[in-house]
Amino acid sequence: MEKARAWVIEAKDKLAMRELDILEPGDYEVLFKTEVCSLCTVDRRTYKGTRNYGYPFLGGHECSGTIIKTGRGVVGVKAGDKAIFTSGYCNQCELDRSGRGTQCNRKKEMPKRSSLDGNILGGGLSEYLVIPAWQIIRMPDDVDMRHAALTEPLACCIHSIRKARLKFGDTVVIIGMGIMGYFHVKLAQMCGARIIVSETDEEKRKTAIHEGAAYAFDPSQCDVGEEIRRLTDGLGADAVINTIPFKEVWQQAIDMLAPYGRLIAYSSQNSKEPIGVDFGMVHSREIEFIGTLNPTIEDNQMAVKLIGYQMIDMEKVIDREFSFAQGKEAFDYACKPSVYRVMINYGKEDN
Repeated sequence: MEKARAWVIEAKDKLAMRELDILEPGDYEVLFKTEVCSLCTVDRRTYKGTRNYGYPFLGGHECSGTIIKTGRGVVGVKAGDKAIFTSGYCNQCELDRSGRGTQCNRKKEMPKRSSLDGNILGGGLSEYLVIPAWQIIRMPDDVDMRHAALTEPLACCIHSIRKARLKFGDTVVIIGMGIMGYFHVKLAQMCGARIIVSETDEEKRKTAIHEGAAYAFDPSQCDVGEEIRRLTDGLGADAVINTIPFKEVWQQAIDMLAPYGRLIAYSSQNSKEPIGVDFGMVHSREIEFIGTLNPTIEDNQMAVKLIGYQMIDMEKVIDREFSFAQGKEAFDYACKPSVYRVMINYGKEDN
């Protein structure tokens, strides 16, 4: 049987290249060949042991590639097409069929995309995967495959922005100017919002202004609630989007909200500590707390269009590129502080 090379996390700080059997696509499935894989936060945290998905672990859910073969009943894509894959929506449960696929509760019952006897999230750190056709979206023929690999994180931010329900002239505060902060800034611009960025790093604050924020401030140097009210005629922000995982940020985010304001919990939280909330204040000010996790298939389709139409500069968030053979170097570099996205390009020659 033909083999696929794969980078598998076998334990904390232990990455190994394995050879896995290439599965044959069945009905309504495609054989997907990975071309570029971006190393996500989940991949990095699992490698460093700060997130435990169980070992061995095959990551890689920010990927682009080519369709190699299609099974019976597949329509819309064919061998040779460039494509990305979405999360493992089963497309059979009530949540998926009602547009709430981010909460799909049957995806773990789906066949594995790879022959790895272990845990798989995405799977694009393997050269070949078998994927249900409804989890595949075709990319334009002329797309930059490095940009296409970033469809999933952009789609996550689209899901977040849509939940924020921004209107023309709204003030939105974006906490954090990492890659997700950048995408939120660009998307909020498209909604006609006035953007304020909260960020401790001076260079990132400069980047926020350059990319379209009206104002950027250091939350460690001021009372954030007072600062936002100063900038909004005493009202506060219509929406606050938090992209960083520290529990201390949540109370700051709440303090920045205007009446009827919406707090978007884009980031997860590193610790499990509870956050004290005065729900009498929530009641009296009519504010909303809104969670957002992953993108729906529709969010992915929107992201594909934005990338295909080159409406967002994706180069801004690509930090460095490695060949497939340099997987260990890629992981170690990606785990450095303040690094944006690191790409493993399967077609790149070794340095």
